Amino acid sequence: MLRVVVAGAGPTGIEISGMLAEIQDKVITKEYPEMKDGRHAAKIYLVDGGPKVLASMSEASQKYTLRTLGRMGIEVALNMQVKDYTGSKVTFTNGQEIETETLVWAAGVSASVFEGIPAEWYGRRKRLIVDEYNMIRGSANVYAIGDTCLQTCETLYPDGYPQMAQPAMQQGTHLAKNLISIANGGQQLPFRYFDKGSMAIIGIGKAVADLPKPSINLNGLFAWLAWLFIHLLSLINFRNKLRTLANWLGALATRDLALRFIIRPSHKL
Repeated sequence: MLRVVVAGAGPTGIEISGMLAEIQDKVITKEYPEMKDGRHAAKIYLVDGGPKVLASMSEASQKYTLRTLGRMGIEVALNMQVKDYTGSKVTFTNGQEIETETLVWAAGVSASVFEGIPAEWYGRRKRLIVDEYNMIRGSANVYAIGDTCLQTCETLYPDGYPQMAQPAMQQGTHLAKNLISIANGGQQLPFRYFDKGSMAIIGIGKAVADLPKPSINLNGLFAWLAWLFIHLLSLINFRNKLRTLANWLGALATRDLALRFIIRPSHKL
């Protein structure tokens, strides 16, 4: 019950693994001192079906992340594809098994299947195959954007754009402009993704960032501060920014969590 398996070594899996490691080190050991004993320590496994962590990021970011995860006590297992989970045991396609009562799935999502949409319109992970205008191939006037579409028009992205916010936001803005142009008798323009860079946070003071133009790689404290700054900017108003910053500073100063679950048995023992 003290083992946690996180499936998927992308940004989400990296962040969850790092967060669990810090909770174990900074929070749980305060309330359960016996957890400091190596015999009773929780074990965190990060597994991925591919050969790398953060496969979409630079090699420098991958090496730093793998090294940092190891220092945090996280066991990374690559080329390990999950085959089945019974609720108490994870089974991999290579026959290996890990007994655990907690499996966190962070290996990507499959899109929803819509009733009435022909099966041949779907591609990998049930994503709708679209052309350069985000129109579903085979349809006359049906469009799809974001995680639910598979757009392979650019050679840099043969498997479609990453399932992140930036491609979806850019596709939405572009499609809106195209629909307005069509309504006014104009022509559509093909979509081109503008990569603004990638970031992944591992823990406090630990992060990686790849900036495309010029090609810059940041890691450690500078990348972590950049991650915090960009996420603050994305909040919608000044009050939310200030409140979030205050929460972060409080968490950083105390290295503790304010919320707790108090669990009592239904009957006296």
